[in-house]
Amino acid sequence: MESDTARASRVKELLVDCYKPTEAFVSDLLDKIRGMQKLSTPQKK
Repeated sequence: MESDTARASRVKELLVDCYKPTEAFVSDLLDKIRGMQKLSTPQKK
């Protein structure tokens, strides 16, 4: 997915039946995804 907004929307769709608040969870999840993307980007020498 291209943007955090698209990712957040998709996660919220998946959690639509969750009765607990999801905003903090979605925010933390997106932060972790961004961190993983930085780690997986090959470093140029």
